Amino acid sequence: MANNNNQLNEIEWGGIINEFLWLCCGVNRKVLRQCPTEYAKYAAQGGLILFTAIMAALSGGYAFSTIFESKTLAFVFGIFWGLIIFYLDRFIVNTMYSDGKYTISWGEFRAGLPRIIIAIFLGIVISTPLEMKIFDDRIQWQITKDNEARMMLDNNNQDVQRKNNWQKQLSDLQKQENELQKIVNEASKELTDEATGEGGTGKIGHGNVYKDKLKRKIDAENALNDFKNRNKATMEYLQKQIRDTETIIDEQMASRRVLGENKGFCVRYEAFSNVKKANNSVNVVSIFITLLFIIIEVMPTFLKMMTASGPYDDMLRAEMYRIRILADKQISDINDEVNTLVKISTQKNESKMEAELQANKELIEKVAQVQAELLQTALEGWRQEELEKIKQNPSAYIQTTNTQQA
Repeated sequence: MANNNNQLNEIEWGGIINEFLWLCCGVNRKVLRQCPTEYAKYAAQGGLILFTAIMAALSGGYAFSTIFESKTLAFVFGIFWGLIIFYLDRFIVNTMYSDGKYTISWGEFRAGLPRIIIAIFLGIVISTPLEMKIFDDRIQWQITKDNEARMMLDNNNQDVQRKNNWQKQLSDLQKQENELQKIVNEASKELTDEATGEGGTGKIGHGNVYKDKLKRKIDAENALNDFKNRNKATMEYLQKQIRDTETIIDEQMASRRVLGENKGFCVRYEAFSNVKKANNSVNVVSIFITLLFIIIEVMPTFLKMMTASGPYDDMLRAEMYRIRILADKQISDINDEVNTLVKISTQKNESKMEAELQANKELIEKVAQVQAELLQTALEGWRQEELEKIKQNPSAYIQTTNTQQA
C-alpha cells in the first residue's frame, strides 16, 4: 500500500496550461495529476468555462459602456460580470450528476434540467450585448430614423406646425408671384412677335395692335412690381421664420441623435428590435448568434452528462470513500469520548449521591437519638407527676383510671 501511494504521488505538476485550465474546471488537481489520460478531457472542460467567462466579460463591458460614461467603470463592471458567469458555470459543472456512461439517461437529464435552463438564460444574456455591437451601424441608423419619425409625428411639437403654416403661406405668395410673372412673360413675347411680324397682324412695325400689347405688358409688369413691393417684407419674414424654425428643429434632432448614440441601453435595444422586425436577414443572423452562445453555454453541462467515468473518477470516488471512512471514524471516536465523559459524569453523580445519602442517614440517626432522649425525659417527668398524684389520693387515681378504661 505504501508503494502504491508513492507511485501515485510521483506526478506533482501537470504543466502550467493544464493546471490553469483544471483550476477553471474546479477539479481536484492533486488526484487528476495521477491520471495522465484524463488531462485533455478536463482541460477542454475548463477551457469552455474560461472562454464563456471571457465572452461574458466582453459582453457585460460593452453593455455597461452604454450605461456609464466612464470606460474604467465599464471595464470594472465587465470583469465583475465575467467572474460571476465564471463561478456560475464552474458551480453548475461541478454539481452535475453523471452515471458514468456515454449516453444521457433520463435521470441525468432530469437532474440537470434546472442547470440547463440556467445555462440557456445565461447564453441569451451574454449574446444580446454582443449582437448589438455586431449590428452597431444598423442600430445607429435606426436610432436616427426613429428620432426623426418621432419628431415629425409629435403632435405637441409647435415648431413643426408653425414651420408648415409658414411654408404654406410662403408657397401661396410664390404661386401668385409666378402667375403674375407668367403673364408678364406672355405679354413680352406677344409684344416682340408683333414688332417682328411673327405674330398678331403679321406686319412689322409699331401700330395700334403693338401699342395695345405694349400697354398690356406694362400693366402686367406694374401688377407684378406692385405685388412684389406689397409682399416683399411678408415673404422675407416668412423665409426668416422658416429658417429659424428649421434651425431649432435640426438642433432638437441632433440632440436626440446624440442622446440615442451615446446613452441608453434601452434605446439601443429598442432600435435593435426595430431593425430585426424590419429586416428578416438581420433577424435570422441574430437568432443563429443567440443559438451559438446558448450551445457554448450548455456544452459543459452536456459534456459532463455524456462523459464516461475514467481513472480520475475512480480515484476521486476512492478518495471520497477514504475521507468518508475517516469522517466516520472521527465521529465514532467523538461518540466514544462523549460516552466516556457521560460515564465519568454518571459515576461522579452516583458517588455524590451516595455521599449525600450517607450524610442524610447519619443526620436522621442523630435526630432519632435526640428524639428518643427527649421522649425518655418526658416519660420520666410524667412518671414523677403520676407518682405524686397516687401519693396524694390513691383512690381518685384508681377511679380515674377505671373510668378511662370503661
